[in-house]
Amino acid sequence: MVKVKMFGVARLKTGVSEFEADVHTMDELKNSVPGMTKNEVKDLVILVNGKAVSRWYRFNDGDEVVMLSPAGGG
Repeated sequence: MVKVKMFGVARLKTGVSEFEADVHTMDELKNSVPGMTKNEVKDLVILVNGKAVSRWYRFNDGDEVVMLSPAGGG
């Protein structure tokens, strides 16, 4: 089980600040975000335990995932 925290546009889109998911792969995680399609999730920055990971990362029980929209500026 991983704990997922949502920030920025991701939090506004889903209406949740955090949730738990029983997932093992990044694809499973992207399919389990409430209120967002996998296509929408692919545009988010995803950190696991505070670090960027590859799309091939396999989750461990207790991992903490942060999902947020990429920074923009002008």
